[in-house]
Amino acid sequence: MHSLKHEREAERNERIEVMFSRFSDAGKYVISRLGDGIRSHRDIRLKSLFLNWEARGLDSQIRVESADLKTIDFLTTERPTMARDYAEQHLRRYTLEYDPDSYGFALDYEQPRMEVLALSFDELTSALLEGMPDSITSQVPLWRE
Repeated sequence: MHSLKHEREAERNERIEVMFSRFSDAGKYVISRLGDGIRSHRDIRLKSLFLNWEARGLDSQIRVESADLKTIDFLTTERPTMARDYAEQHLRRYTLEYDPDSYGFALDYEQPRMEVLALSFDELTSALLEGMPDSITSQVPLWRE
């Protein structure tokens, strides 16, 4: 869910961006979005994981296929401004090969972020911390207590 409230708006603007079969994968997605925002902040200026993952390509353990009609129906009902033919053409299912119960749905522009399906929380944390300044990495042991 993408949620945004502009300063002059009375209500939030919310829309579904991705859907996951497991809360843990949704959590990794949210953490990756927030962490990438920190990595690319003007005070840190590291390359985002999104760009790294996009350049490398999706993990070979993740199978990509078109979304089923039930999911397309759900998305176009929840996002009425999305044209059905657009969803049919661009909505994909991303499934972890060795664990078919671990999957997510996303429009193709989100494909690099679906990498989170193949990562553990520790692997994601390590990737997000790579290249970070000491002022940040020195605090990691405190998080893990």
